[in-house]
Amino acid sequence: MSREQLIVALVASLCVALMAAVLPVRAENEPVAPRASLLPLVRPLWSELTPGQQAVLEPFARQWNGWSAQEKRIWVSLADRVPRMEPEARERAHQRIREWAALTPDQRRLARQNYRLAKRLPPDERQAQWERYREMTPEQRAVLRNAGWTSNTAARHAGARTGLAKEAAQPLSDLARRSAKRPPPPRPARF
Repeated sequence: MSREQLIVALVASLCVALMAAVLPVRAENEPVAPRASLLPLVRPLWSELTPGQQAVLEPFARQWNGWSAQEKRIWVSLADRVPRMEPEARERAHQRIREWAALTPDQRRLARQNYRLAKRLPPDERQAQWERYREMTPEQRAVLRNAGWTSNTAARHAGARTGLAKEAAQPLSDLARRSAKRPPPPRPARF
């Protein structure tokens, strides 16, 4: 045996001896404990919520354990308030929770951004914007939604051009007439 082979064999046997000393001895029939995740779990875990909280927050059951403590605090606070709400408000809260759970992360980010922008407005202006939005037809609202904005306010405050919001405020028939007059945009050349 060469000197290098002897050193490798010695190091390998030393490693095996150290591992045997460090690892706890376990009986053959003793079950192996599940390995803990490398990611720390932030409390409360889904299993630690009360049955009432779980009932309110059920749409979030699969995502819950991966959320931050701050996000969990907000939703637990809401879940604690929901049972004390009037029946109509309670149903509206359940519906909004289901809608929020169905959003993609990008849609949630945009909704949070729009909320922050709307909160900057004075209450009377915010109410006026909301009334304008409520008066729109479903088709006009769809134009805003498809553009990624839910109100003229959000577009204006985010620095976006408000041309689309102005179009959304017009009757759909006018929009269709104008777009029919425009030539289609040129197609990019294919190579």
